[in-house]
Amino acid sequence: MVGSPNTTGVEQELVARLCVEYWKLVRASQRAAQQLPDKDGRRMAAQVRFSDLQLATISGQLGLNLVSFDGEQFSVGMPASADNGDDFSQDEDLVVAKTLEPAVVREMKVVHKGRVLVARRSDEVQEE
Repeated sequence: MVGSPNTTGVEQELVARLCVEYWKLVRASQRAAQQLPDKDGRRMAAQVRFSDLQLATISGQLGLNLVSFDGEQFSVGMPASADNGDDFSQDEDLVVAKTLEPAVVREMKVVHKGRVLVARRSDEVQEE
């Protein structure tokens, strides 16, 4: 179990990666549920909400916290890398446009770094 004295960093990383993949599956399922007819869409959306709650509950029991960054100011010290960071200069005011993968944190330590897409703050304001 994650957090037991015999747990290795490799095991923590594997559990963290599994949580990230499940998080991505839940987000994709939410989008898919919106495309279904009303009755089927509501049923699938309810199942997806339950699955998301299960992910939060189980990861919490393991001492893991999944952190999304949507809308936050992007900074170098953030526990996430920007997939499109090379598109911008270092002095630009950037905001996280979308979390691609959440960071997984345990006891204030990053177990798995997140991935995000960033945009200029000025571009973000224009889109709203």
